[in-house]
Amino acid sequence: MTREREACCGSCDHFRNDPAYLEAVLNGLTGMGSGYAATRADDGLCLRHDRFTGPRGSCRDYRGDGRAEKRMR
Repeated sequence: MTREREACCGSCDHFRNDPAYLEAVLNGLTGMGSGYAATRADDGLCLRHDRFTGPRGSCRDYRGDGRAEKRMR
């Protein structure tokens, strides 16, 4: 795995894309279907920037060392 691939949102500690978590924090998501829907693919929520994003993006706030918060807000 290249360093560029490792530093993407999908491997960042700030990124959450677990369907159960998304359904819990995104009010109304289940009204449009489900957090498990195929149309969501691997997209998730960036807790650092409070934004819904894809797993292949990146930013300068990447953290992959396990120190970012792992709890639900």
